Amino acid sequence: MSCRSQALRIEPDHLPLVAQVHLRAFPQSALSCLGNEAVRRYYEWQLTGPHDHEFVGVWRDQKLLGYAVGGVSRGALSGFVHRNRGFLVCRVLMQPWMICTSGFRGRLKLGLRSLSRRKPSAPPAQMPSAGRSFGVLAVAIDPAAQGFGLGKLLMNHLEIVAAEQGYNRMHLTVGMDNAGATAFYERLGWTRVMNGAQWAGSMAKRLAVGSVCSAGKYS
Repeated sequence: MSCRSQALRIEPDHLPLVAQVHLRAFPQSALSCLGNEAVRRYYEWQLTGPHDHEFVGVWRDQKLLGYAVGGVSRGALSGFVHRNRGFLVCRVLMQPWMICTSGFRGRLKLGLRSLSRRKPSAPPAQMPSAGRSFGVLAVAIDPAAQGFGLGKLLMNHLEIVAAEQGYNRMHLTVGMDNAGATAFYERLGWTRVMNGAQWAGSMAKRLAVGSVCSAGKYS
């Protein structure tokens, strides 16, 4: 299998399928608690907002099995909240029990803080990639498709794209209680970013630019 042979760009009409994979992969997440339409709108912002995002999925028989989003984000959360604040308020008011869950309260605080920030503007002039970091925003695999190496395929794809664009570093954040995901990233060469003796879920990977195989064209 070639490096990118199964990776296809996510298009706007794929977003309902992306939302369904997210809901199956992360049923307890704060975003999932807000419902299918909130999830779809979140990924719509990642696809159409002022970001430099690589947004790809892996497919089999026209069924989306997983997806990944990475690159440089400009208001990944704050822009989503600004664009959808009326809708999000209505969703919370319709399901007030969500406020009682600690995970949702944490995300809610982040969302409220983001409302005080200036709305993301158009992308600035392109800056050299060297010295900057390529972020992994999301990786999700349908539970029914796990165990076939699709997560590794997607992560390799993002790494190839980052190296081709001249980045020498990647970063992501993982839940500190998600031992399985942490171990998965460590097997791929990622390391924990420590703050003294503490770890808050940040991970990074150094890239040897030009050392990865060519990503080639999409299949």
